[in-house]
Amino acid sequence: MKNIFKIIILFITIAGYSQQIVPVESKYEYNSFEAPKKYYKDVNGVFNKFIGTWVWQDNASNPTKSFEITFYKHEMRDQGGISYTDFITSKFKYINNGTEVYNTYNDRFGYIFGSTIYTCYPLTSPQTTLVLENSCMELHYSEPIIDGRPLRKNPSGNLFLEYKNENNIQKLIWNVECFLDQNGNIPFRIPITMELIKQ
Repeated sequence: MKNIFKIIILFITIAGYSQQIVPVESKYEYNSFEAPKKYYKDVNGVFNKFIGTWVWQDNASNPTKSFEITFYKHEMRDQGGISYTDFITSKFKYINNGTEVYNTYNDRFGYIFGSTIYTCYPLTSPQTTLVLENSCMELHYSEPIIDGRPLRKNPSGNLFLEYKNENNIQKLIWNVECFLDQNGNIPFRIPITMELIKQ
């Protein structure tokens, strides 16, 4: 009888910590507040195309302006005890006129991160019928402290990335959506639209 009681307690404990595994690309088809807990896992490797180092250089108007970003995948991030998710974070370096403006490679804070992945349809050529499934990501976007203001007052936005593979050249189309500042200016130093090449 004592062993049966121990087995029942063990089963209840294991059941309490278990979670349903859901592909991360299906995240918004589920209510993360409903039991059982869910783990939105990159089971199909949809994040893989985004992982790695990407570079943009403004060769046309200012060849001394460049941006480098490296995306990393992190697994099983706790989302406040209600669910877990795999997610992407990054480190980046921005150079303007030969001067390093930002370098977050040694910074512990993540300025660009998220886990929303979806299939997008190319806006640039509506005649295109070929669509790469799960080729877009939406990430939270902010930059390091700008003009000495506290981090909590830094502007933020949404970063939309579209992955393309053209003639075996992997590209990311970068587009940041944000509110303009009180003077009607874009509140960021890094360009809000770019085409990055995988290194």
